[in-house]
Parts: sequence; structure tokens; C-alpha cells
Amino acid sequence: MRTIICTSLITLFAALFSIPVFAQNPIKWSFTAKDAGNCQVDLIFTGILDEGWYTYSQFLESEDGPVATLITFQENSSFKLIGKAKESGEIVKVHDAIFNMNLTKFKHKAVLTQRVEVKDPSKPIVGYITYMTCNDEMCLPPKDADFSLKIPVLAGCVTTNN
Repeated sequence: MRTIICTSLITLFAALFSIPVFAQNPIKWSFTAKDAGNCQVDLIFTGILDEGWYTYSQFLESEDGPVATLITFQENSSFKLIGKAKESGEIVKVHDAIFNMNLTKFKHKAVLTQRVEVKDPSKPIVGYITYMTCNDEMCLPPKDADFSLKIPVLAGCVTTNN
């Protein structure tokens, strides 16, 4: 009986102390759309990271390490992607001891900018960004952050509503 009670208490304490770890979200995302001219818009995904936390580039040398950041768009005919998303912010390139590989990661601020050609500005661009965060001691499971971006008024742009 004593063993059952001890096991139950240990399990209860382990569960209580692990909930705050998985409830953490050390990155806050914001999403904006900016007129880039010529019927094009820059979709800007900005992540502000808590001190000591990192998130990872879209472009990693292998899938054997952390989960790369990925922007997923809900498909529709109101826009067309132009190239790949560009990265800026506080980029750090290091050999990571935890994953034993060279990594490109963001510290403090991650900015991804995806240019799109707009065909119907009345429809929002919808999707989600998948990301993983780590500090020097642990990594949190990958998460998704949903976005819905309203297209700004496009000066001098004649679009075809599909």
C-alpha cells in the first residue's frame, strides 16, 4: 500500500511540474502585410523570443536535428508566392552541441518575409507558421501559430478578382 501511495505522489508531482514546461511559449508572433508595389505584397512574420531561447531557420542542413520553421499557406487563387521567404533578424550560425550539427537559428528576433503577387485583394491570406523553440537546456515540442493577413490597399494596382 505504501508503494502505491508513493508512486501516486511521485506521478502527481511529475505531472504538476511538467505542465508549466509544456505550457511555455517563449516566442510571440506578429503578422503584417505591406504593399511592395507592382501588385505585390510582403507578408512579414516577426517572432520576438524570450531571453535565452532560440527558434530555427527554414533552411537546415538536415532533418536529423530540430524542426525547421515552416510557413504553410491555405491554397487559393487570390495570390501567388514569389520565391522563398527571406530571413532576417538576429541570426546566429553555430555548431549546436545538443543536435551535433551546424545550425542557423534566431536569437531575440526572427523575421521571415514572403513576397506574394496579389490577384484578389479582397481575400485574406490565411495559414500557419510551424516553429520549434529551444534554450541551452531543453527544447519544446513544435507549435503552430495561425495567421490571417488582410491585404492593404494597393496603390496603382489593377487586380483581377477570380
